[in-house]
Amino acid sequence: MILQALTAYYQQLSRQGVIAPPGWGRVKISYALCIDETGSLRQTVCVKGEEHKGKKIVMVPQEMVLPAPVKKTSGVLSNFLWENPGYLLGIDGKGDPAKSAKCFAASKALHEKLLSGVDSPAARGILRFFQNWDPEKAAEHPALQEALEDILKGVNLTFLVNFQYAYEDPLIRHAWERYYAAKGADGPEMICLVTGEKGPVERVHPAIKNVRGAQSSGAALVSFNAPAFCSYGAEQNLNAPTGRFAAFAYTTALNHLLADWRHVYYVGDTAVICWAESAQPAYQDLFGGCFMGSEYYDAGDLDGMVKALCAGQAVLYDQTLLDPEMEFYVLGLAPNAARLSVRFFLKNTFGKFLEKIKEVL
Repeated sequence: MILQALTAYYQQLSRQGVIAPPGWGRVKISYALCIDETGSLRQTVCVKGEEHKGKKIVMVPQEMVLPAPVKKTSGVLSNFLWENPGYLLGIDGKGDPAKSAKCFAASKALHEKLLSGVDSPAARGILRFFQNWDPEKAAEHPALQEALEDILKGVNLTFLVNFQYAYEDPLIRHAWERYYAAKGADGPEMICLVTGEKGPVERVHPAIKNVRGAQSSGAALVSFNAPAFCSYGAEQNLNAPTGRFAAFAYTTALNHLLADWRHVYYVGDTAVICWAESAQPAYQDLFGGCFMGSEYYDAGDLDGMVKALCAGQAVLYDQTLLDPEMEFYVLGLAPNAARLSVRFFLKNTFGKFLEKIKEVL
C-alpha cells in the first residue's frame, strides 16, 4: 500500500512537471568545475544560493536535476556527471589519498564508458579532463584555491563545459538514458508487486535521505539482509519484487517529500510526512497549519476552513480548491541503523482527517 501510494504520487508529480523523470534525480550541488573542450580546468564556480532560515540568510547548495544517484555502500561507486571531490578531483579532506585515487579511477572509468562514443564538445572536454587531470597536484591548482577549503568538506560538484552544464547536452543526456535503461535489464524478470507488470526487478532500491538520525548517505525502506527474512531462496529485495520503474518512482517521491522541510514534522524520532493524491501542496499546507499555524491565514480563518471541509464543503486555500473527498496519506518513519522503520501509515479522505484533528484540538 505504501509503495503503491508513493508511486502514484510520483506519477502525478511527473505529469505536473514537478519531479525528475526516470533515471534522473534532484541533487544538491555546491560548485561547478568550469572546463573547456581541451579538458583544462579554467575556474571553479560557486552555484550556491541564498536561503532564509529563521532570521538568517545562509548559502545553500543548488538543486539540479542530474543522473540519478547510485546506491552506495562501503565500496567505491561513482555517479555520472556529478560527485564529491574524491571522485571528480581525486582529493578529499579525510586524509585517505589511496581511497581518493580509487574513487577518481572509478569516476574516470564510468565517464569513459558512457562518453567515448559521444560526439559533442562537452563529452570531449570531460574525457580529456579525466585523461589529463593529476590528483596528486589537484590541491595546488590555481582554479581551486578560492573554494578549496569548502570543497574538501565533501560537497557535490558538477561540470560546466564552455560555460554550459554538461547535463544539458542532448547527446550526453541520451547516452545516460540509454545506459540507465540497459542497466535495468540486469535483474531477473518477475511480477512487480507495485504495478503488477512483468519485467526486470531491482535487487537493491535507491536510498532514502533526510530522515533525522538515519545514515547521511541514506537508508533503505525495503531491505532484506538476513536469511530469517527471506523465503524460497530469494535474495535481497527479490523477496518483495519491485520493478525498476516502481523502485525509482517510490524512492524519488519519498525523497521529494522528505526534502521539503516545511512539510516534515517530527514526533520524537519519527519523521511525519503527508501528501494528497492530487499532489497539490495546499493540502499539506492546511494540514500542517492545523498544528503549527499558517503564514497566510489567522487562526479564525483556519478554523472556518476546517469546519467547512468537515461539513463536506470545498474550500479555497491559497488559490487551490480543496476537496474534502480527496484521498490523503500520513506516513511516519523512524531511523533504524541503515534502514527505516514504518511507525504508522494512515489513509483517509482529507475531510475525515480534519474531523479527527478537530476532535483532539
